[in-house]
Amino acid sequence: MADSTSFADLYRDRVLDHGRAPRHAGPLADASHRAVAHNALCGDRVTIELRLEADGRIAALAHQSEGCLLCLASASLMACDVPGRDAAGVAARLKALRAAIASGDAAGLGEIGALAGVAAHPARHRCVLLAWECLQQALPGPAE
Repeated sequence: MADSTSFADLYRDRVLDHGRAPRHAGPLADASHRAVAHNALCGDRVTIELRLEADGRIAALAHQSEGCLLCLASASLMACDVPGRDAAGVAARLKALRAAIASGDAAGLGEIGALAGVAAHPARHRCVLLAWECLQQALPGPAE
């Protein structure tokens, strides 16, 4: 069983804030790309809609997310983090996030580093990664 310190880390203030009031939530007008992902184990569901610049960078992104607070917070933090990035940039952020979740070390991740609090809770890793994996599905180009 996880101790109270690791549980507190899981729900850092940033995660609570984004989970309770997700940013960039709702449909995106004139979306050029869309993907849907579902976690059958817990029922989390994420729809990502985005619009790309001519050079492949994300111009705008919105998500429609249903599920636990971690899933909502991750989608919200992601939506704030990825505008201006291309598929390779998103893949690099996802790789860094996966490493942080595995190790608990969020160095260099900025605000999305708050999601590394799930390191002590392997059953919750998928809740954090679902929105990011959905975004990769929506993007053209190389995936991780």
